[in-house]
Amino acid sequence: MNEVRSVKGVIEVIAKLIVIVSSTLMVGVTAVVFFNVIARYFFSVPIAFTYELVELLFPWIVFLTVINVTLDNENIDIQFFMKFSPKPLQIIASYVTKAVMLFFSIFIVYSSFRLATAVKNHTLPLLGISKSWLYWSVTVSFIGVSLVIIYQTILLIIDKEEISEGGEKL
Repeated sequence: MNEVRSVKGVIEVIAKLIVIVSSTLMVGVTAVVFFNVIARYFFSVPIAFTYELVELLFPWIVFLTVINVTLDNENIDIQFFMKFSPKPLQIIASYVTKAVMLFFSIFIVYSSFRLATAVKNHTLPLLGISKSWLYWSVTVSFIGVSLVIIYQTILLIIDKEEISEGGEKL
């Protein structure tokens, strides 16, 4: 029981760190785009690297937050319909859902890893950074998603997770 609490505590800290990192990146991207708009329209001097910077950072923002969305079960609205079904069907549907999500998460990790390694020699023209950094965001994110799904499945097995947890409350 204490192990579950300590793992849950670590996961909550990581989730908060993800929120802090993605929020900081979003503030940075917003500031850079704002200054680019000001420079371009008021001084006729566009800041050229901003397009590449946004192209590089935005996938990291989006894909990092996917981990938290998965952790909170906000990515599956099937949960709403499952509340009205019998308990055994809810349990079976939860395991099937987790298995399908894990399969696709692992497949995405594999595919994005292959894509990132395939484009490692391609660089962004202005920043000079490898384009693989764009695709590493997918790999890192779905490794996190896969770990979350495994954690949630373990909680289901030891009967510590609510089946209808997550999603929007109506």
